[in-house]
Formats: sequence, structure tokens, C-alpha cells
Amino acid sequence: MSATRGRLLVVDDDLVQRVLISKIGSKLGYDSVVVPSYEAATELLARETFDIMALDLSLGERDGVELLRFVAERDLRAMSIVIISGCDDRIMKATRRVAVGLKLPLAGCLTKPLDLNRLRCALELPQRSPLVAKTASPPPRITPDRIARGLANREFFVEFQPKVALRTGRVVGAEALARWRTAEFGMVSPMVFIPIAEQAGLMREVTDCILSSALSQGRKMIERNPGFTIAVNISGSLMSDLTLPDRIEEILRRENVPPSSLTVEITETTAMADVDRANDILVRLRLKNIGTAIDDFGTGYSSLAVLARLPFSELKIDQSFIKGCESDDDMMKIVDASVALAKAFNMKVVAEGVENSEALDIIRRVGCDVAQGFYFAPSLRRSRAERWISERNSLADEQAASATPAALAS
Repeated sequence: MSATRGRLLVVDDDLVQRVLISKIGSKLGYDSVVVPSYEAATELLARETFDIMALDLSLGERDGVELLRFVAERDLRAMSIVIISGCDDRIMKATRRVAVGLKLPLAGCLTKPLDLNRLRCALELPQRSPLVAKTASPPPRITPDRIARGLANREFFVEFQPKVALRTGRVVGAEALARWRTAEFGMVSPMVFIPIAEQAGLMREVTDCILSSALSQGRKMIERNPGFTIAVNISGSLMSDLTLPDRIEEILRRENVPPSSLTVEITETTAMADVDRANDILVRLRLKNIGTAIDDFGTGYSSLAVLARLPFSELKIDQSFIKGCESDDDMMKIVDASVALAKAFNMKVVAEGVENSEALDIIRRVGCDVAQGFYFAPSLRRSRAERWISERNSLADEQAASATPAALAS
């Protein structure tokens, strides 16, 4: 007897539908088991393992979301899930987000009446949960003293992710991203060292180091590309430091970079922690002709209040809204509304996390000014960034020049 593809659990209170799904699964080579309720499913999942589960969201008195939560709590993430429902499209999309938030592997979300071809495809290609998270080595034990030594030894540096103007296709700036390379740990993620530096009161030193590195390494990009700006993230722990504008101005002077070539990025939650001090700092930065961007817009609790009260010159739409906007109408509405708000406050709009041509078409259509993301380029070391920017801008200029005669003739 040949081996089966694996074990399929069908959870559906509709007898006809669960039998139909079970038969299709069996034809595909699964060992199929069917249950009619949440209670029966949880009892079975508590003692047996399955490779894939087909789950109807409506299960009588209980619902499929409860079962998704049960699966996540039991850490049954090796099991792929196909969600089935007769609910409207918005509920299905929201349920997908629930599953993604629970870090469950989805093989598909299917609406009733079932398209049997789509059901077969979903069952044939279950998306296994990545094993990387379980097998990855633990983060290194970083101490404040080690960070201080890294600063003294010039181990910190930056990489640049290009920012492309959607109207011209030219690279008009880059975000400088903090990096740290050590002899004993290799590359240390900012997700590891930034929280430690903040807790230890070292963010002033780290920020000054990263800012100096960004401006010194980015100077050639600024000189070769008129209007080019370097963006640097500012930690929330510094947004109550009233000396920050003067320190930034001094670093600009030392690195011989004009203030208009720098944009500081601040998350909206950070800005709202102490609005009066944040306003003081932002106004002084703007008076010094330094750009100010509200980063991760839409992820905080008071986006409208931030725009109304604080003098930002640029709005960055968070990548969580950009990714998937081409297939999610709700995300698309948020992107559209964010652009309209920014334009109402006379702000430049940057979309981050652009990963495909469909998302690019959408953000261009709704009026974003600038985009960054893996569709264009990842973060790059200085020499590669300079070369990439030069080649991209040369190509954009050639295309603009060849288009001019046609445009004049028409």
C-alpha cells in the first residue's frame, strides 16, 4: 500500500460539505478525518497530529476563529490551514489577518459556494510553517559595556536603502539604516542592540554615531544628485532632549552637509509621548531647514492628532499597509486616505515596503511621491549604493530625454 500525502482534518458542521471535502482530500492521497464541531476538533487535535486542516468558520455555537486560537495556543503550526466560509469578503480578509497575526500557515481562504478547483489547489500545496524560528540560534548576549566598546572601536556603520521619486523614476534620497558588526557575534540586529542601548541610556551616543556615519558616507550621493536627502531614524528616548536640534546642527556642520539634505524620521507613537517637547524639537529642526518625517504612519493610536499638532514635512506610510494593498481593499482605503491627509497638510508622501509592481502601480495612482522597498533595492553598503543610484538616475535621465520630443510633438 502506497504512503499517503499526509493527514487531513475536515472541520465542518455541514454534512454534505465535509463529506465532499473529505472525498477530494482522499483522491489527492490524504488520510482524511472529518469532525462536525469545535469540541470534536479540539479533542482530536489534543491527541493526534495532522498535516492540513480544512476549517469552516461557522461551527454552530462555536466558530472557526476560536479553533484558530486553539491551534496557535497549542503551537500546532506544522499544520497548514484552509479556511472556508460563506461570510462576506471583508470578514474573510479580517480572518486571514487573524491567522497571520497568530502566525498560522494558511494554504488558502475559500468562499462558498466552493470552487472545487481552488479547493484542490489549496489542498495540494499546503504552506508549511517555517522551521527557521524554531531552529534559529538565540540572540547574542549584548551588554551596555559591549555597545560602548563598539562605539569606541567604530564598529557601527550604516547601509542605505534608496528612495525613488515616482514621477521621474530618479533616486531622490536614501534611508540610512544602523548596522553593527562584531568580531565575536558577527552582525548584530538593531532589534537586539537598540532596546539595550535605550535602557542603558546610550541612545544619544548611538544616534550621534549613526548620524555622523550616515552624513559622512552619504556626502558623495548628496553632492552628485541635486536635492538628494539622507533620512535617519531618531530614537523615542531622545524626543524629550531639547539639545537634540543643536547636536544635529553641529554634526551637519562637522560633516559639511547642508541641513536641507537631512531628514529625521520619528515614529508617531514616539512623537505623542510628550507632545510639547516633541513640538519644541520639531519646530527648531524645521527652522534649521532640516526635514522631519513621521514614520510608520497609521500604526499608532493618534495619527490625526499628530498631523494636526506637529510640523512634519514628510509622511511615511507604514509597510504593513503597503504590503498586500493590491489584494486587500481595506488596506487600499487606508493608503488612499493617508495620502489625502498628507496632501491636505502639504506633506510629501513616502510609501515604504514596496515589493512588487502591483503595489507600485497602486501607490503611484493614489498620489504617493516617493517609494522605497525591495522592488527597487534592499539596503546597500555605500559603494554599492553610490553605483546603484548613479546607474538608476542615468537611466531615468535617458528615458526622460527620449520622451521629451514625443511629448513636445503631442
